Amino acid sequence: MLRSLRRHAELLRRLLAGGAAVLVFALGVFAASPALHDWLHGTEATPADDGCAVVLFASGVSVPLEAIALAPPVELGRETRCVVPQEIFLASPRYLRRPERGPPVLG
Repeated sequence: MLRSLRRHAELLRRLLAGGAAVLVFALGVFAASPALHDWLHGTEATPADDGCAVVLFASGVSVPLEAIALAPPVELGRETRCVVPQEIFLASPRYLRRPERGPPVLG
């Protein structure tokens, strides 16, 4: 059941990403072609409409919003537990310098 739920979530994520990519591509095409933009509105001459999604996409939007201060997340009733090893095993190195990293050979 968990696998099918993950599979459906992955499919939904891919469809949403593909739809967003198609939307951005379509808005770019409509913004680049005045004839297609006029066809989209269904009129021959499009008035200067600032509310049109194609115009907003082409020129960009700057919305003056105040910064929203978010409170940092708070842990509730959780303790952090660390795994501490009982013994530390140290091994001596096989070489002080590995053979491929030794001093250069002169000769």
